[in-house]
Amino acid sequence: MWKGEVMKKALFLVSAILLLVVIPSMAFSQAKPAAGMYFRLVTHGGNDPFWAVFQKGMIDAADQLGCKATIDLAGSDMALQAKDFQEAVAQRPDGIALVINDNKAWDKPVADAIAKGIPVIGTNNDDQEGGFGNARLCYIGQDERHAGLSVGRAVFGAAKAKGWDVASMKVACMVEVAGANYGVVRSSGIADAMKEYGMSGKPDIVDCTLDMTTAEQRITSYIIAHPDIKLIFGLGGITTDRLTTAMKNAKKKAGDMLGGGFDATPGTQEGLKQGFMVASIDQQQYLQGYFSVYVLYLIKKYDLRPNIDTGGYLITKDNIELIGKLSPLHIR
Repeated sequence: MWKGEVMKKALFLVSAILLLVVIPSMAFSQAKPAAGMYFRLVTHGGNDPFWAVFQKGMIDAADQLGCKATIDLAGSDMALQAKDFQEAVAQRPDGIALVINDNKAWDKPVADAIAKGIPVIGTNNDDQEGGFGNARLCYIGQDERHAGLSVGRAVFGAAKAKGWDVASMKVACMVEVAGANYGVVRSSGIADAMKEYGMSGKPDIVDCTLDMTTAEQRITSYIIAHPDIKLIFGLGGITTDRLTTAMKNAKKKAGDMLGGGFDATPGTQEGLKQGFMVASIDQQQYLQGYFSVYVLYLIKKYDLRPNIDTGGYLITKDNIELIGKLSPLHIR
């Protein structure tokens, strides 16, 4: 009887030790790698389809890593974006991903933040001189100039195939934020393609704003006022989305003009299907949001600083169905 009681007590002690040692260690082994970390993404973006995809990537990465991540959408208000960045630095997060949409404005703020021990990377937009122009640790986004060159070649090649005298034609580019790095560099890529096709001059740049209704109105007005323009580009997701509707507003039929642009918003997809658009560049902004979080984690954990080119995927009527399936999921 005495021995039985001893055995019971011994088993009880062993069980208690297992509960105290084994179970906590199991929970620890199952903890996600970035648990307890906090990252902040500071952007010039707005509440539109493009940035919904970017946010989806951010959310998915944060869920997988077990960290917290938040995003600031400044709606192209540079003063607000600067304020958001200052607030982010004051929070001292484990890292900040910043849309670097100006070659000068972000130089000192980024350098100061890094000097305080806060990792800062570029996302979506970069300084035109890359790491030589800004102290950001690395960049997650597309090669803007090459993307402009690719979509320019696609549109000008389609025009030449129609028998148009491409060398004598003018080009117009619609942009949401006049002077922002993304538009400047993308239009430079389109200008590179113009040179390849023997076209002189530079494309017209038309300020359309981030508001979709205003953008559509301004593109429509431009087309009506410039009946000689047959080659037109959107330099961002909103203007590209509105190109097809604007052409229709101006009484153009599919093939009367040829459009090209960026991103895979619903209006752009319809334009490709209906033949108003030749091609669009998918910069795969889901990856920009996703890898911004992952890279900040890798910097915090291992000081790894990869540059990742997320863009260059040419969308045409031949592959639009895949994009259409993923678009409602906010992945493309």
